[in-house]
Amino acid sequence: MPEIRQPRKRTLAAVIGAAAASALIGLTASQEGVRLTPYNDALAHDVQTVCFGDTTVKMRPYTLNECKAMLSDRLADYAEAVRSITPGFDALTDGQKVAVVDGVYNFGLENYRGSTLRRMYIAKQFPAACQQFYRWRFVAGKDCAVAANGCGGIVTRRNLERAACLGE
Repeated sequence: MPEIRQPRKRTLAAVIGAAAASALIGLTASQEGVRLTPYNDALAHDVQTVCFGDTTVKMRPYTLNECKAMLSDRLADYAEAVRSITPGFDALTDGQKVAVVDGVYNFGLENYRGSTLRRMYIAKQFPAACQQFYRWRFVAGKDCAVAANGCGGIVTRRNLERAACLGE
């Protein structure tokens, strides 16, 4: 029997705009990859994960359509949270919104809350703020720019966020 889900208050498109929502889903999905059955995420200290990196749902097998719906809902949650602690969020470019919401989805809202990245976003210090994404290349104490650490996908993701932020 499928889980009963409460309707969302606001869709991702309502929070960040349709074009940004489409770009964000594309970026996040491409970087997270999808797993329809739960697995232990070794880069995140073996946290149980499913679908597109989701750690907040019941760990069970999902269909691809369920995973896509969850990703959109989860990104809407993150976009609303980022928007609420980033004054001036609505005036950002689509690329700046995509970059920061994807980053926060990956490295966490609490990490963003006290970050230089957030302070620079609030101060509209672009393009310097965009350069901050590269600083988030560490996972479990490992510098993902070092090939031997086996987490180079993080560097790729940070470069994509930086490019989106800069409008490239």
